[in-house]
Amino acid sequence: MSLSLTAILLLSVPDMREMQPVNISPEEATRSYVPERPLVYAQVRIEKRVIIRVPRRRPSSLAPMTDLFPDTARETYREKKIGKCLPMNNILGVQMFADRYLDLVTRDRKRIRAQLEETCQARSFYSGFYVEKTDDGKMCAGRDILHSRTGAKCEIERFRELVPER
Repeated sequence: MSLSLTAILLLSVPDMREMQPVNISPEEATRSYVPERPLVYAQVRIEKRVIIRVPRRRPSSLAPMTDLFPDTARETYREKKIGKCLPMNNILGVQMFADRYLDLVTRDRKRIRAQLEETCQARSFYSGFYVEKTDDGKMCAGRDILHSRTGAKCEIERFRELVPER
């Protein structure tokens, strides 16, 4: 569902086929003279779409140093169930994981794994994705579609929060 503002305007437009030249005297020209014309109504539709871009999140500058500290480099995560929706304004970026999974990075430093529909590959989203802003401001599994810059369109099947195992 996209946020779409629509306005319909009815305009009074003279029918150009029925207009004929009007000869008026200079005295009549000084007065406000409006010739009688039939009114024709036209309809104009104005729409506005809001699209949110989620950029690819690059690994931090400390990533090359993880070889020196193997304890921090091999941190493992377990998946924890969360709801079907996430606030869009909380998502900072995305990292590819594997196959059909994208890892979303949030403002509160959480990692959320988004599982894409069966026919989609995470590698299509190597440079991030676009999603249309919804009325409720949330991105929901089973409802919203992610658009990659390469043209792929994928629906999210589910979200899981990644919790580090200690």
